Amino acid sequence: MPATVRAGGDDPDIGTLEQDQPLLWSSRDDRQLMPPERQLLEQIAAGELDQHLVAIADAVQARRELLHTVRSANAIAELCVGDTVMFTAKVRPRYLEHELAVIEAIDDRSVTVRLWRPVGRFRGGTLRCPPLALRKLSHQP
Repeated sequence: MPATVRAGGDDPDIGTLEQDQPLLWSSRDDRQLMPPERQLLEQIAAGELDQHLVAIADAVQARRELLHTVRSANAIAELCVGDTVMFTAKVRPRYLEHELAVIEAIDDRSVTVRLWRPVGRFRGGTLRCPPLALRKLSHQP
């Protein structure tokens, strides 16, 4: 049986890019994206920016580091010596999560706390940690 060749758009089984759902995100997300973001993502996915991928990745990493620094600075600004805090899920080692501590010192990058009870390898009870690993308790337990 000979193959039938149809003109573009005549085959109902083959859609056009404008009609099909994007391959990288849902239709709902596609509608929520603003045109510049959609254009950038489509260009990356299509390989149009392959020569610039390293620069794009570097810019994204620099932005993520800046946002982390700002979040850390904001967290430190909310803490005071003597505050009671609880370790969050961002702490390592994980067994410190939900442990209570009192802030003993604060510097520009970390917080020194004294645990309410010895935990794991922190038998001395004092340790330094990043401010994003702590949540200030609004009241004293």
